[in-house]
Amino acid sequence: MKTPITLFLALALCPMLYAQDGQPKREYTNFQDTTFQLSEVSITVHRQRPMSITKLGVPNAYVPISGSVIPTTMLVERGIVNLQDAVKFMPGTRMRTTYGAYQQFQVRGFDHTPIMIDGVRDERTSINNSAPMGDLASVERIELLKGPASVLYGHSTVGGILNIIRKAPTARTTINTRLSYGSWNDRRATIDLGGRLVGPFNYRAVVNWQDMEGYRYVNNRRFSGYAAIGARWENQELDIRGGFNRDRYGTEIGLPPLMADDIFNADGTPYLSKGQSQSGINPRWRYNNESDFMLHHGTNVMAKYNYRFSPAFKLENRLAYTYDNIDYFSTEELSYPTSDNPIYKHYYMSKGKKKFIDLDTVQLTYPLRFAYTVHTINEQIEASGHITFGNGMKYNYLAGYNYVYFFRNTYRGYGGGYKLSELIEGPGLYSKVAVHNPHSMGYMDPYFSAGTATRNYTHGLYLQNLFELSDKFKVMLSGRFDQFIFKTATAKINRLKTREYSDLPDFDKTSTSALTYRIGAVYLPTPGLSVYGSFANFFQPYRNIVNTATTVYIGADGKRFYPTSGEEAFKAQKGYQGEIGARYNLTSRLQATASFFYIRRENENKTLNSRYVDPTDGKTKSVVGQVAGSDSKGLEVEVAYTPTDGLSLLAGYGYTDARIRKFSFSPERLIDDGFMDRGIKMQDGMRLAGIPMNTFYFAASYKFTRGPLQGLGLNATATYMDNVYRDLNKTLIYPAYWDTDLGLSYRLKNGIRLQVNVNNVLDDDKYTQSLGTQITPRTPRNYLFTIGYSL
Repeated sequence: MKTPITLFLALALCPMLYAQDGQPKREYTNFQDTTFQLSEVSITVHRQRPMSITKLGVPNAYVPISGSVIPTTMLVERGIVNLQDAVKFMPGTRMRTTYGAYQQFQVRGFDHTPIMIDGVRDERTSINNSAPMGDLASVERIELLKGPASVLYGHSTVGGILNIIRKAPTARTTINTRLSYGSWNDRRATIDLGGRLVGPFNYRAVVNWQDMEGYRYVNNRRFSGYAAIGARWENQELDIRGGFNRDRYGTEIGLPPLMADDIFNADGTPYLSKGQSQSGINPRWRYNNESDFMLHHGTNVMAKYNYRFSPAFKLENRLAYTYDNIDYFSTEELSYPTSDNPIYKHYYMSKGKKKFIDLDTVQLTYPLRFAYTVHTINEQIEASGHITFGNGMKYNYLAGYNYVYFFRNTYRGYGGGYKLSELIEGPGLYSKVAVHNPHSMGYMDPYFSAGTATRNYTHGLYLQNLFELSDKFKVMLSGRFDQFIFKTATAKINRLKTREYSDLPDFDKTSTSALTYRIGAVYLPTPGLSVYGSFANFFQPYRNIVNTATTVYIGADGKRFYPTSGEEAFKAQKGYQGEIGARYNLTSRLQATASFFYIRRENENKTLNSRYVDPTDGKTKSVVGQVAGSDSKGLEVEVAYTPTDGLSLLAGYGYTDARIRKFSFSPERLIDDGFMDRGIKMQDGMRLAGIPMNTFYFAASYKFTRGPLQGLGLNATATYMDNVYRDLNKTLIYPAYWDTDLGLSYRLKNGIRLQVNVNNVLDDDKYTQSLGTQITPRTPRNYLFTIGYSL
């Protein structure tokens, strides 16, 4: 281990030492004594900025990586404050929301796409693949690096990685305020301040508040704050940022479930087909219990300092701490009462017999209670720079070390040897609610009964090299070594309402290490055109410990094996991506990008059976096997065109074909052995769940810059999402849909801005989310009115 690290550091330090002398000194600008005059700029100007997510600071045309950028102007014009609404301007992606607030981001066919805040990973999105996210009031822009990014950001970056960049301190006196009111009592207030603080220090501060009844009466409330101070001296920069959020969500369980079977009237005539919903259900009716809630409280702080010794050597240190607190209780599952006796007027067939079902009521059968507390420390130190050689060649590098400590204590209100009725008090448990005109049948008061403590430790060493061999040829060679340590322990809780472990045993521990890389080249035949190709790999460790008492393990050969208790059962997932693409820039008027990609992931685990009776001990266990892989291939195209001053046109299209790849053996053998449930349909070539094949967006904005209409702005947006399978068995298919939005604004000369937005103009009512088969209706046509002031 010592030899590779020594060589790694030597490679990183050699170019730095070479260039300590003889380099021209950077021209210094005293920002404290400089006045900036900033005016509104077109969106395409933002797209010219090098993406910070690539880290090297070179023009985007020089790196064999594809990405997308959303500037804040695009969000403000359209009244967007939620991440789910923002990412629709990134083709080849989908973000789904569950439980009313948990968001899962999918890129290029894979749902492991971590999210970063100011370049620091939000480890929640790496661990559980979903998490509630704050509002976008303090955001300056959003960057997406597409495709595997383990060589840059470590484990679990399969589909890509998203970077949310908040507003930087500014020397210019800045005042931006907005008051908004929208459909269904959507009330918002935002204030954004900035300017000089003292000496070389500048600041930025944002406060945002939102209280929304909502179309579905969720009654979400959000409150967030953000502050940043920064200073720049001749060779040094300091940036300190912090934020908080205090959000409350009403949770969302959707409408009564779709029919799981064909339903018949008592006389045997057909009533409803499998997959249909009942008629006459108002999409605004809410079936949650009065006690349902979700609280999300978070705090974060980050300090970044860099010192520039010379153009060849800059040292930067970034230290961040994040606290996250989730408290959740929700009705979750709804079920129709059933009976073997003909006491209800409808029935379905089950194992050749009539099963009578009550379609007039739903029962609250399994409420879910959980909470967790997370502390994360992220330390990152990097050295970077560039060296220009006499023959015109240029070498850019970035070397660094990253350490992440992730602490999470989870508390559950189920399991632990308790019955559900022992953990939830009140008349609401198992209560029956009318399908038509529902209302709560009484409160529920939950307890905690079990918990899980997890600790993750990540060490990463990385080196990026970009060789500019000439004006036309660029070559990238990058590598990274990661060690991921996972510790977990199952805690006992003696039926408490408070978060307190009664007993926490010793931790079980696993460790995974991996070497990742990216190799790529760029060719620029003309100054405005670049063509690139790259090959990169990734790894994704599993976070579970062997437990043969509850799980049967199947290896890649299709045979059962017995791993050692307390160790890692399966090898980490791994894979690779091949990509080719092109970028075209015609001055500032036209920019276009296109890319083709293929991603392959191997060593995937699948739950094959959850009710397997083990003949060795007679216990019912789950069967998990590392038996399959998946791949994704597709293309993405984005175009930004500014035909005249004031007019901006943006368009993007993504095609993604993500599928299961063949087993290393016939799955029929697993079925014959009883390891695999016959109801599980998992075959070579099956389309992956949750992934749309086609996505598209078009966004246009026009600002009158002169004449009697000066100050008037118009914008229009159309987005398309293809149909999506909820699961591999296609128990539910979310239909394809269009979203069409319009906006109108007028800016007065005194800085006051009036704005109106109309969303879902075509009133498309196709559902796009669900909890199981409990579909969540889409919000119909709605309005948002805003008055703001800017200085």
